[in-house]
Amino acid sequence: MKFEAMPIATEKQIMETEKAAYNIWRNYYKDIFPKEQIEYMLKLFHSKEAVKKQIANGYIHMSLLLDGEVIGYMCYYVKNDCLYLPRLYIKPEYRRQGLAKQAVARLEKLLQNPEHELTHIKKIRHNISKKNTFAVNIYEHLGFKKIREVTVDFGNGFTSDDYIMEKTINKVK
Repeated sequence: MKFEAMPIATEKQIMETEKAAYNIWRNYYKDIFPKEQIEYMLKLFHSKEAVKKQIANGYIHMSLLLDGEVIGYMCYYVKNDCLYLPRLYIKPEYRRQGLAKQAVARLEKLLQNPEHELTHIKKIRHNISKKNTFAVNIYEHLGFKKIREVTVDFGNGFTSDDYIMEKTINKVK
């Protein structure tokens, strides 16, 4: 099976990402957030309008593909010496196959390649809801450490108690 991470840029790709996000979020987060919060956050962060705005503001969105089929997506941006990973999602039927590990490994490889001018990056950060114990365990398995707890206010009365998790990048000499 061939795993790929491809940049999202076209209208079609953005719409595929929106569809994947809506499927993943409505399925996965139903036991973590109330339905109203899920719908609010989908519109705020995962709608095609939100994705277009994020891309315009420097976020990189990637489709995750397995044998050419979209099985998830991720999004990141760089600030100072840190790569922030606000989104890494895999469709339910593809979980527990090491695909999140492959996605993070792709990011680490990208950060070590001088051609991408990101070799100054020293860490990857990701916020995860404390209620999302499945994801917290995955990120710990991938080498992320809990560095801080924070309450994130999304507006409209919606919040999330999160861990900020961080992974130090081991640079290849």
